[in-house]
Amino acid sequence: MKKRKYAARFHLMPPQGWLNDPNGLCQLNGVHHIFFQYAPEDPRGGQKYWGHFETRDFIRYTFTGLFLKPDCPEDRDGVYSGSAYVEDGEMYLYYTGNVKHRGDYDYIYSGREGNTLLVTSRDGRQASQKECLLKNQDYPENLSNHVRDPKVFKEGETYYMVLGARTRSDEGCVMLCASKDKRNWHFDHFIRKADFGYMWECPDLFELSGRQYLSLSPQGLAATEFKYQNVYQSGYFTTTRDLLSSGDGLGEFYEWDYGFDFYAPQTYEDERGRRLLIGWMGVPDVPYDHDPTIGEGWQHMLTLPRELIVDERTGRVLQTPARELLSLRKEQIYNGSSSEFLEPVSLPEGYELLLEGFADTDFELLFDGGFRVSYDAQSRVCSFLFLDESLGYGRRERKIRLLSQERVCAMRIFVDTCCMEFYINGGAYVFTTKSFREPEKKHSLSVKGKMEHMEVFELGCFDVSQE
Repeated sequence: MKKRKYAARFHLMPPQGWLNDPNGLCQLNGVHHIFFQYAPEDPRGGQKYWGHFETRDFIRYTFTGLFLKPDCPEDRDGVYSGSAYVEDGEMYLYYTGNVKHRGDYDYIYSGREGNTLLVTSRDGRQASQKECLLKNQDYPENLSNHVRDPKVFKEGETYYMVLGARTRSDEGCVMLCASKDKRNWHFDHFIRKADFGYMWECPDLFELSGRQYLSLSPQGLAATEFKYQNVYQSGYFTTTRDLLSSGDGLGEFYEWDYGFDFYAPQTYEDERGRRLLIGWMGVPDVPYDHDPTIGEGWQHMLTLPRELIVDERTGRVLQTPARELLSLRKEQIYNGSSSEFLEPVSLPEGYELLLEGFADTDFELLFDGGFRVSYDAQSRVCSFLFLDESLGYGRRERKIRLLSQERVCAMRIFVDTCCMEFYINGGAYVFTTKSFREPEKKHSLSVKGKMEHMEVFELGCFDVSQE
């Protein structure tokens, strides 16, 4: 891929154009397949295709090009998001075909089709002929035209599909469908929670350590000081009963990521039995859609792949970067306490920072002279603030308040050319943001507050080839 000054070192980015939702995540015969929403012609978006990366180790990747194009009547206005189900050496790839009829329509309650289509593939490169499985008339009558993002899985002898939807009374919900053959689907029931947004996107129902979780991206939640601070959110519900048999078993909702740049995550189970999550490092409809990468002909990235485990004490899901990413470490450049970082210290183009042994007192981290992460021990509030607006490009401040019995005890931080990921307390809280320092300037870090143990590793780059 052509060298660009803002190019990420160890985050996947489009060769050109626009990238958004990860799609069709799966592993087949040792190869992880990462499809994604892709508008190659324009870094500000446009007609949506599916692009495709493949990897065996999350370090070396191949971009194989366009996998799906909007080339049939049922997806003529965009190949939208979907998922993969693997069985008998084949990927079954379900997705939403977007159609917008010409005329005076609002495209919410009229004028739009959200068709559910299927293709199969054995290699992620060649797709079978498209099959249209469900159309608007197959969905319940109380739904608007916004039905999309199928995710398919199997339980016992039955295949299930969850789709995100918006009702005609502007309530978000999940539509659960069932099938015995992966092609003929019937509506089973809705999964709902009252007064929780007008649209639910990207649903993902999965089991982890014997517990059931529903991940989704709700739209229309009112922001508070410490919750729902983005225009749209992404998180997961715990459950109080089996959602396959009851639609009213949703428990607490936890946000996956509190940062400026995170949306539309998808999970999958790999061949080791791990549950992995990848998200889009972006959010739709934000006021800061003028990243400087647009001038280089591209926009947005995917997050690092994250392993999910359950905190058995709380039932919450912890996220930690996939263990394969340890091989990115080139050299340990610091190992000690935080005392040597009282003044700004220059650091490599990409690095990993480990902090442990916090004294349960206030602390402050200052990155690149203009992005401050601070913690108030009394209020248990962690604040992420762009002091220098030229770094944030419209991003300003986000806050996290830890639960009453918690305090910050560890942080693992990945700093790339133009983005950062923070994993707090083993991934109980995660924060992802883009940050655009001038590339000719070195990364820098200063620390206020006592941390007994601090390590810094220089990180290498992903090896990305293109076919």
